[in-house]
Amino acid sequence: MAVLDAIGQLQIDSINVVSRAHYVPLFARLGHYDTQLLDALVSQRHGPVTEYWAHEASYVRSELVPALVPWQRRRWVDRSEHFDDAMNNLSVRVMDHLALYPGTSARQLSVSLGVNPMKDRNHWGWNWNDTKLVTEALFAQGKILALGRNAQFERLFALSQDVLQELPEAVQKDKTQALDRLVVESLTAQGIGTTHCVADYFRLPVREVKAALESLADKGLVERLQVERIKETCYMMPGTKTPRKISADLRLLAPFDSMVFNRKRLERFFDFEYRVEIYVPKEKRRYGYYVFPMLYGERFVGRVDLKADRAKSELQVNSVHYEAHAPEEVTVALEFELERMARWLALDNVRYKL
Repeated sequence: MAVLDAIGQLQIDSINVVSRAHYVPLFARLGHYDTQLLDALVSQRHGPVTEYWAHEASYVRSELVPALVPWQRRRWVDRSEHFDDAMNNLSVRVMDHLALYPGTSARQLSVSLGVNPMKDRNHWGWNWNDTKLVTEALFAQGKILALGRNAQFERLFALSQDVLQELPEAVQKDKTQALDRLVVESLTAQGIGTTHCVADYFRLPVREVKAALESLADKGLVERLQVERIKETCYMMPGTKTPRKISADLRLLAPFDSMVFNRKRLERFFDFEYRVEIYVPKEKRRYGYYVFPMLYGERFVGRVDLKADRAKSELQVNSVHYEAHAPEEVTVALEFELERMARWLALDNVRYKL
């Protein structure tokens, strides 16, 4: 929870090359921990963490959901404006079913409500069946949320009042207050940033974020400042501590870690170019498929392409690339961190396939 207090969100992704995306950022900050602890947190009724749209689909502190709902309208997810009477009726039936059976997946809902698994809906984009379309729309609206996910990585839906202590409707009346809350959370998580940095963290509209930052700064709730080599005004929360010294401790950041969400921020503040190459054709990749940036102290010093081969019980190192300024001791630090990661993943050894 201390980590979630600091960074606000853990992005979720189904790719399991090393470990699920939401587990690895906690390992980078805490070291060896039991992932079932996170699973238990997000499965609790009225618990401190739940899933909602943030940067992308993410585990977030539950208290942030009411502020996120009015600013996270994603029309490719919520197509309820196109629903006919039958779909609206299905929405009511889903809500009624979840009132009796919280923690039900969309697939289970389809079986219980007698909805066909799939229809030809190419114009919808994802070919979801009607239950999936309804649950995604209700989830986006904050009317239903999730009590964790099952072994198949499916959301286990429940009514929002079974998940949250404070319902989204209480905040939606004041979108400005909700935006201010998210701006403060974004700045707190990042320490310092431009308007673009602040907006991108929770995927907020830049124009509205700029106005919110200026208003908060005029009130003394946010500080304006300039950063060397960056032309735009930067912002920081008052009282933010700048460490005099950061220990040279190597951490491996997964491709979906919130520290590396914003590629532009990495280049401008850390002089580090990073791209996620999962969707890049193999022959065009520069560094590999699932590449972890290496953070050593306060500098990014390289990249390592990793894969957990569970059948062979080994953490495979497919490539390692160091920045020109990386000190020699980084090699030893990387070996230590890879051994530590392998133990956390319950793998027997680290295998270098360079």
